[in-house]
Amino acid sequence: MPNSVPHPDDMVASGHGRHHDPSHWADVGRSLVTSPGVHRPSTFSALLASTLGDTGGRVVVDAGCGAGLVTLAALAAGAEHVVAQDTDPASLADTAANVESVLGVEARSRLTFWEADWRLLAPMHADVLAVNPPQRPAEVLADVDAEVLHLHDGGGRDGFDGLRLVLAHTSASTVRTTATSVLDLPAALRGLLELGWDEPRVFGSAELEHDPAWRRLLPGLRARVDVLEFSRPA
Repeated sequence: MPNSVPHPDDMVASGHGRHHDPSHWADVGRSLVTSPGVHRPSTFSALLASTLGDTGGRVVVDAGCGAGLVTLAALAAGAEHVVAQDTDPASLADTAANVESVLGVEARSRLTFWEADWRLLAPMHADVLAVNPPQRPAEVLADVDAEVLHLHDGGGRDGFDGLRLVLAHTSASTVRTTATSVLDLPAALRGLLELGWDEPRVFGSAELEHDPAWRRLLPGLRARVDVLEFSRPA
């Protein structure tokens, strides 16, 4: 890892709290090995990573791990164990390589992999499932480059189909997910809660630049993105 990017273990141990800073995780994400076709860590992923400082001693699922930024954040925070899930074996290989390179062998020993789609999440029992789901609505997909379309197709008509799939199939106690304010969450919320969850709370928030593909819905390409936490009813 380049010397200009702080090592997450050193950052957590120092007590400076930089693990709560999305810009730190954006820097880490830019340093990671990312194979062709693997989701490169985005500012959305960095925001999600910045909310995982409370996962020490907990079991975490990184659903759709890509290059492993969220996995790194949970391991750096002291997660007891992380399950990195993806449908792409190249993503799992990149995550393994990045964890060992950035955090070392000890962190790698707290990591396992699950090559499966989100319909098979149930066997992965966890305290927290973290996910940055595909959330570009169908109407903006025409503006997504064909070579990366497979990484962003899945939001459905309203952008929430990926999240619906996760909430319907996970056995985790809580789910933390990114959600751009461009989407109509109030309209989707009733159906999401009917999947067996309490109303979410906002766990983190930032104004973020959006990909140019969003221009049809967001001419200025900048909007608030929330990290929402869904919990199961007590």
